[in-house]
Amino acid sequence: MVPVWLQALMLGIIQGLTEFIPISSSAHLVLVPYLFGWQEPTLAFDVALHVGTLAAVLCYFRRELVAMVIALAGRADPTEGRLYRRLALLLILASVPVAVAGALFERRIAAVFHSPAATAMLLFLTAALLVAGEKARDLRVAKASAATGVGERGRIQPGSAVGGGLEGGQSPAMTATRLHNLPMGEDNLDPAGATLAEVGVRHAVVVGCMQALALLPGVSRSGSTITGGLVSGLTREAATRFSFLLSIPALIGASALSLPDLAQADGYRASDLAIGVLAAFVAGYLAIRWLVALVARDRLTGFAWYCAAAGAIGLLASLILGPPGPA
Repeated sequence: MVPVWLQALMLGIIQGLTEFIPISSSAHLVLVPYLFGWQEPTLAFDVALHVGTLAAVLCYFRRELVAMVIALAGRADPTEGRLYRRLALLLILASVPVAVAGALFERRIAAVFHSPAATAMLLFLTAALLVAGEKARDLRVAKASAATGVGERGRIQPGSAVGGGLEGGQSPAMTATRLHNLPMGEDNLDPAGATLAEVGVRHAVVVGCMQALALLPGVSRSGSTITGGLVSGLTREAATRFSFLLSIPALIGASALSLPDLAQADGYRASDLAIGVLAAFVAGYLAIRWLVALVARDRLTGFAWYCAAAGAIGLLASLILGPPGPA
């Protein structure tokens, strides 16, 4: 029998990695305990792990968050203030669909969490979304190349979109943020793609609606929102950054609504919860840092193959093991 503290450690690592890597944290928190015969994580334990991943994204994007707070307080440079005020308001707008869907369908969604088979099936949807997002980006890049008669200008080097040098022809807003070392997600291979400096209502609405899908276990929140960003016209890195920033109000809301459940952490001691939270924080921070660097140079379709394989394993296991029972 695996000790509870070790289960908490492993699930914390899984939560931290899969919350931000587009392979669905909810699916893994359903399928891993099911496959290993562990007790099903309580709602209180899930809440604790989400607090860990919330801390990770707050830590990573602390500069952007400070910039938005300063802008909302009216104490920023006019150009930067306008940019970050708009970004903050668009994040609020994009958070509305998931709040409405959660309120309307809470019970139906909760029932799916007890079905490994349904969760596994929804992993295939995540795989399809990731492929669709990359296809939309490919079509946009091809159309831009055909219109200008210029092909790709060479691959972006790792990290070049994270505080690199200024490119000619950027808007004043982009120049201002570059001077303050806050990247906007420019992509030399996707010149027609919008950056965070150019994100608008349409992008926010599409990404927000896609986030509502991620209430279902098996549908990756980061995968669905990054896809929404790509389909609506954002560059891959801008879509990823907007997705991660959008996770903050979602995680805060979910954690706040579920705080009373922390008092009912059956089967988990306070030390077990602490281990899980710390593991989720460390793994989550590393996952964000790795994925932001990855999307500057590589496609997301590899994660689609992983989701398809995980979904197949989950379906096969559900056929062999049957419905989940007591550990």
